[in-house]
Amino acid sequence: LKDFVRSINGPEPTLYQDILYGQSGTDEVLAEFALIHNTGFDEKLRSFANNISTPEGGTHVTGFRQALTRAINDHARKQGMLKESDPSISREELSEGMTAVISVRLKEPQFEGQTKTKLGNSEVAGLVSGVVYDRLNIYFEENPKDIRLIIEKAVDAARARDAARRAKELVRRKGALSDNALPGKL
Repeated sequence: LKDFVRSINGPEPTLYQDILYGQSGTDEVLAEFALIHNTGFDEKLRSFANNISTPEGGTHVTGFRQALTRAINDHARKQGMLKESDPSISREELSEGMTAVISVRLKEPQFEGQTKTKLGNSEVAGLVSGVVYDRLNIYFEENPKDIRLIIEKAVDAARARDAARRAKELVRRKGALSDNALPGKL
């Protein structure tokens, strides 16, 4: 998976050197993931169930995203990078520039739809979430500089998204006020 992540990421410069990797399983399910953050803005996420591509995601992708968001927010609050009063960093902001591959192997996969592009096994979400959360916490404790880079990038993305939202509202407000021939500022 690490080589696959390297291949998907391509020549894009990364925020840190190591590719995060984790694997765990039971008799019924084996889950593994690999991820790295780059300086770009696009999320490149590939998911597989029994080596079958699941482009629509499914429960394994849901578990991965929940664990990633929870682990980074918990660590940011614990280290004082986010105050208790600050809003949590959203999944969209954390996945900016992320390249990741998630793979699960199941004895009895349940796909949704005829094209089998989305995994539906509910027990997979919890297992993937546990693997990702535990591995990320270990990595963040060992590499505090890397998590700081990830959080700084996510906070910058949040600021940019907020500024864009405010600019959009301002343009809409100006458009609504100009119809009535009122001044822009009252």
